[in-house]
Amino acid sequence: MTKHLHHRGCGCLQALSRRGVLGLGLGAAVASTALPALAVDDGYEAMLMKCIDPRFTTDAWKYMTSRGWQNKYSQFNIAGGPIAAVAPAFQEWRAAWEANLDISVQLHNVKRLIGMTHRDCGAAAVAYGDRIKTDKAYETEMLSQALRAFRDQAKKRQPQLIVELGIMDLNGAVETVT
Repeated sequence: MTKHLHHRGCGCLQALSRRGVLGLGLGAAVASTALPALAVDDGYEAMLMKCIDPRFTTDAWKYMTSRGWQNKYSQFNIAGGPIAAVAPAFQEWRAAWEANLDISVQLHNVKRLIGMTHRDCGAAAVAYGDRIKTDKAYETEMLSQALRAFRDQAKKRQPQLIVELGIMDLNGAVETVT
């Protein structure tokens, strides 16, 4: 085998000219700052299942952040939130929710599921009738029943999950449902 002797004109070391070395150094610096972004996903603390109603977007974020879960939770939003997962009126949506829950647990090691309904929900009226709009006690009972059914369904699919339930008021306060 013939030994190649490097010399100025051979072309082998062109990439290592001063510019090449500088580029290599800059590339290494950029790569080293990007490494945290490429870190292994340790999972999310929680997954939030909530309604699409934009009146509750900021309050839901504030609630999750107050729990210490900023950037540590995923969410699935659908009209009615947990109601859509259990009410017969939304039966055709159920498969999408269940598949999303399963893949979220698989990919992100979700430990906790938060089911959040809210007051004055149009999807709840579709599912349970207009009385829900005028009778707060009835609204509370129907939302609570839906949330408990949601918890039961989720625990059948993913028994290891901790499932927490709540009803968000128009002012952002959350009433826990047991």
